[in-house]
Amino acid sequence: MGDFNVSRHPQEQLHGSLKFSKAMNELNNCLNTLEVDDIRNLGRFFTWSNKRDGAYTVNKKLDRALGNWGWHKEYNHSYAQFHNPGVSDHSPVSVTLLDPWRNGSKAFNFLNFWTKDNRFLGLVRRVWGQRAVGNPLEVVLSKLRNLKRELKHTFRKSNPSTKKETIRVEIENIQSKLLHHPSDPELLHQEKNLIARLWKVKAEEESFLKQKSRINWLKLGDSNNKCFHRAVTSLHHRNHIDRLQKSDGSWACTQVRLKVGSGTL
Repeated sequence: MGDFNVSRHPQEQLHGSLKFSKAMNELNNCLNTLEVDDIRNLGRFFTWSNKRDGAYTVNKKLDRALGNWGWHKEYNHSYAQFHNPGVSDHSPVSVTLLDPWRNGSKAFNFLNFWTKDNRFLGLVRRVWGQRAVGNPLEVVLSKLRNLKRELKHTFRKSNPSTKKETIRVEIENIQSKLLHHPSDPELLHQEKNLIARLWKVKAEEESFLKQKSRINWLKLGDSNNKCFHRAVTSLHHRNHIDRLQKSDGSWACTQVRLKVGSGTL
């Protein structure tokens, strides 16, 4: 946490150079090597000013509060508050730690790897072929709701990571038996099928983690799963809303007041 003397991206500068500089590249490479990222920020976006007037004014985001994967996991509801600078050219920063809240029902997320499941197309055809009453828009919405319910039921236990570990245990058991019966055709056939299933599930896991982390620039590969896991955790941390400002200027900060306040927006 502190002054890094350079912005990470050109858009973090107001009236400064719009080019991606060598110093920015070096800073980003350093942070990627350390596997740290910004924790959620509140307050002032530009944290430094040259204190000059008119066309000579330059504002930049030079100060940051960073956390590694362990921080995002343990303190996922923390945030950094960047305050008004006062007489300084930098904004002071404080980090607030909050107890994690329990979320309500989870939103429905369509997972891309479902489309490769043998059951997917048949399920969609069956649900979409069901009769629905109403105007065209109501019919579409009704079928989408029905399809969501069927997808959630069919793929409710489709976490690829769990399936992968289960298959690995089965492979270990089969290969232990092959130590005593190396030529057994049934055991060899089971081993072959399990290994094929394992490769399929690993591809599903990479698709699942890539979609959740929203990282599109990495080349897929087994070694990237650790990065995807950490990106998912970091993303969830930054997307959390812990306060809303009401029309009278006061703040709703508790979970109950947030629900009431969000209903009036």
